[in-house]
Amino acid sequence: MEKKLYVKFDDKGIAQLFMEDREGKNIFSDSFIEEFLKALDEIENRKDVKVLIIKGLPDTFCGGAEKQALIDLCDGKMVVKDLVLSERLISFPLPVIAAMEGHAVGGGFVLGLCSDIVIIARESRYGTVFMNMGFTPGMGTTTLLPELVGPFIAYEMMFTGKRFKGSELAVKGIHINYVLPRAEVYPKAMDIALQIAEKNVKSLRILKYALSAKKKKLLIEARVQEDMMHTITFGLPETKKTIEDVYIE
Repeated sequence: MEKKLYVKFDDKGIAQLFMEDREGKNIFSDSFIEEFLKALDEIENRKDVKVLIIKGLPDTFCGGAEKQALIDLCDGKMVVKDLVLSERLISFPLPVIAAMEGHAVGGGFVLGLCSDIVIIARESRYGTVFMNMGFTPGMGTTTLLPELVGPFIAYEMMFTGKRFKGSELAVKGIHINYVLPRAEVYPKAMDIALQIAEKNVKSLRILKYALSAKKKKLLIEARVQEDMMHTITFGLPETKKTIEDVYIE
């Protein structure tokens, strides 16, 4: 089986997780999720790592949920497990930088929200497209997105399902670290990582633990309300048809 993710380490303490499922456009297939979680375990177990950069493809950071998984949820063949990735990334014990050069929608965008430092591209589009497919947002979107971009912009993104260009979000004054030309996103992530890598790793771990506490609480809130909303909306007969008609592969 071809690997969808790759991990790279350097002698400065920077770990890089490259999501490179070109055929699947980095959607959350079972194999992709399994590799992602294993990669985080591998990185966490290294004592020489101080900071993690997560990078997608140049044109696609991450595409969110797999179509068949959504259909299976509608058919009652599986239960919602979408908080697994969010919880794992937020609980990661070191700073995480999301270098989001390419487009990111749905859960793929939320993956960035779970990072500590977020860099997006002016040319790329970002959105929470859950409602376009007939079901309510998941992966902690309802609590994490307002924290990152502000409540009113977050509500617009969730209600409309619109995919905003990075340049549009920059004008709205969102709380993201940087909105840069696509070619500058990854170099900026490396520059920040190098600054972090100069610090004492024990102090980095302590600070990350403290700073992640708020997001962990937000995920607890999200679990209660999002699980309830998913139970209802995935059970609606029209949701399955909407997914089949609207989902873009």
